[in-house]
Amino acid sequence: TLQDEDKKMVVTTFKSTVKDLLEEKGIKLRKEDVVTPSLDTGLKNGMKVTIKRAVPITICVGGKAKDIYTAASNVKEVFQQNSITLGPQDKVNMSLDTPVFKYMYIDVTKVTEKIVTQEVDIPYQTETVKNDNMERGQVRVVQQGEVGKKQIVMKVTYENGKEVAKNIIEEKIIKNPINQIVHVGTLGVFTTSRGETFRYREIRTMVATAYDSSEGSTGKKPGDPDYGITATGIKATRGVIAVDPRVIPLGTKLYVEGYGFGIAADTGGAIKGNKIDVYFPTREEVMRWGRRYVKVYILK
Repeated sequence: TLQDEDKKMVVTTFKSTVKDLLEEKGIKLRKEDVVTPSLDTGLKNGMKVTIKRAVPITICVGGKAKDIYTAASNVKEVFQQNSITLGPQDKVNMSLDTPVFKYMYIDVTKVTEKIVTQEVDIPYQTETVKNDNMERGQVRVVQQGEVGKKQIVMKVTYENGKEVAKNIIEEKIIKNPINQIVHVGTLGVFTTSRGETFRYREIRTMVATAYDSSEGSTGKKPGDPDYGITATGIKATRGVIAVDPRVIPLGTKLYVEGYGFGIAADTGGAIKGNKIDVYFPTREEVMRWGRRYVKVYILK
């Protein structure tokens, strides 16, 4: 009996081997076809000869494809026939016991892993510190920053030679970064109409009134022990300014728009919050000043 895939026939022959029988019947074989028993087997009465035809398939290993013919029963046999060895991490697009069929595509992704050690920079931070002794706009680096170093141990995964993943296994600080420290000026600079230049740390818009040493302003008469004496104990003169100490501490040097330089050296019952009272030696100047909004420069 001769069975060629689904074709089955009973034949009579005087040939002596399987090979001779197939040649006699005009049956052509590919080198990959499997004949059972083998071609050099002697023929016997009642013998069964089976031909398993090889089918075309494509094998892609590590991104390299190859077209072959095979009579293997499953994927595992295909690998064995073609000396394809799978690594422990390799991936196959189908199970090894999948039956072989015509035009099947077997894809083997070769997976490798490497342990890689890298040394990388740790960037430094910049600390900004306000400096009351520097003018606004001035910047000074008082400590240079230095990058740090750390060692990173990674497991790098490759598929078909291409990197697909990185996993950090360990990080180790070799050198800590040193932060850069920068001082920035906070003092403003102002030039008066007379060309006088001074530095200030704050500007406030305040209500300014005026007073003198008279009883109408201070409630004290000439001859009183405290006549013409401020709350800080100094003599009231031009440049003395009454303030609310909760807003401007006594002793603070000031420049008042339209009045000039002065010092916070007095207080007053009506001077609360965002108000000041500037001293003039004459009643005429007090009346001329009146009540106005002014810019008050708090000096360095």
